Amino acid sequence: MRGAYPTSRKLVIADPGTCIGCKTCMAACLMRHDVPNDVPVPRLTLVTTRTISAPVGCHHCAEAPCADACPTGCLYTDDEHVGVHPDKCIGCRNCVLACPYGAVDIVTRPAPPEPEAASEQVPATGAAEEAKASKPSARDRAKAKKRRRKLSTVVKCDLCVDHADGPACVAACPTKALRLIDPQMLERGKQAKRKAAARAAAAYSTIELNADLDEGE
Repeated sequence: MRGAYPTSRKLVIADPGTCIGCKTCMAACLMRHDVPNDVPVPRLTLVTTRTISAPVGCHHCAEAPCADACPTGCLYTDDEHVGVHPDKCIGCRNCVLACPYGAVDIVTRPAPPEPEAASEQVPATGAAEEAKASKPSARDRAKAKKRRRKLSTVVKCDLCVDHADGPACVAACPTKALRLIDPQMLERGKQAKRKAAARAAAAYSTIELNADLDEGE
C-alpha cells in the first residue's frame, strides 16, 4: 500500500460528447514518439461503438496495478505519472493483463545487430580443412541467434513529460474533446458540485431563502 495520492499527478480524459472519431490525437501521439530511441506507436486508442467515440489511454493511477504486477520494475510510479524503464522490460505482459483500461501494450522489435567480429584468415591445407573451417562453431551459432533475438518494450502514455507544451494529443484535438486533468481542475470540479448540492438542499429549507442574494460565485 502506497502513501497519500501524489498531489501533482495528471491524466488525459476524453469527452465522448465532442469527440468526432477523427484519430488526430493518435496521429499527433505517433508523430511525437517517432524519434530515435523511441517506439513510434500511439499511446492512446480510439474506441468507436454505435453510441460512443472516445480515445482511451493511461490514467496514471496512484495505486497503479500495472506497476504492482511488473516483476522487474520496468513500470514505476512517482509524484507525476506512471513511467517506464524500457531496458527492464522482459515482455511478460503482466502489465497488459493488470491494466483496467486496456491502456498498456507490449511492442516487440528486432534487437539492434551486434558488430560482426573480423573473421580470421585460415590457411588452406586441403578440402577437408576448408570444409571444417567453413562450418560454424557452437559459439558462432549462439552469436547469430543473439543477433536475431527481439526486444520487448512497454508502450503507454507518458503525458509527454519531456515536452514543455504538454501532451500532443490534447493540443492536436480539433474539437477540444481531450482535456488534461490536473489537481486544480479536480478541485474546481468538486467545488462546483458542492455548490450545486447546496442549492439543491434549498428545497428542504425550513424557512424561505432569499434567492436574490449573491452566492459569491
